[in-house]
Amino acid sequence: MKALLAALIVSYVLPAYSILRRLAEGRDDLQLTTLKVEGAAAVGPAAAKDAAAALGSAWEAGELPAAFSVTMRLPGRCRVELRTLDGGKAVAAVHAFGKRRADGGQVPGLQQAADAICGVLALHASGEGESRAAVEKYLAGLKVNTRVTSLGRFGGAVAYVIGDTAEGAPQFWVQREHFLPVRVAFTEGDAAYDVQFLDYTSSSTGEWFPRALAVFRNGEPLLRLNAQKSDLKPKLEEGAF
Repeated sequence: MKALLAALIVSYVLPAYSILRRLAEGRDDLQLTTLKVEGAAAVGPAAAKDAAAALGSAWEAGELPAAFSVTMRLPGRCRVELRTLDGGKAVAAVHAFGKRRADGGQVPGLQQAADAICGVLALHASGEGESRAAVEKYLAGLKVNTRVTSLGRFGGAVAYVIGDTAEGAPQFWVQREHFLPVRVAFTEGDAAYDVQFLDYTSSSTGEWFPRALAVFRNGEPLLRLNAQKSDLKPKLEEGAF
């Protein structure tokens, strides 16, 4: 009987409302209003040609190295910027309250990264339920079926999966233990995107931001951002968002 009860407890899957409520409460508890994260970026071969053209960099094959910054004014405003290693030229994708903007050109995967960061990390509510509702709105825009939840494994840990289980269906994955976002899978146009939030144990970024963020399109790596430092009170440039 005890074994049966334990199995039932382990197999129980929370509904999407409860998962998103716990996630949103965790983000709100961080009390973030601004955040800037900086580090090293690697642009995958599938996006490197476009990135090199936008940055004025030389590229022939393989990954294109760059520097990156993510700037957030919570809630709902995010800027993801790629720069040449010498800090010369930059290109950025902006997400501000659901509206997109490209500064300096377009790099595949950059806008999707900005959208996902704003959709599930840039949360700060002034009223109860606001952050949860903001995530629900973002997921609705991706056509994630929030009536379906299941369990999956991501990065060696159990995660809640919100969305249909069919291959290619839009999904949102959340850590089961700490209710941190770890994956957003969706389609845009004729492409399937997968944005992954990898590891929240960095002493530089903690639970504010993952140690690394990766973007894939149709299974091919487009972009990887490796965070190295963060600033909770950054100087925000005029027109950043």
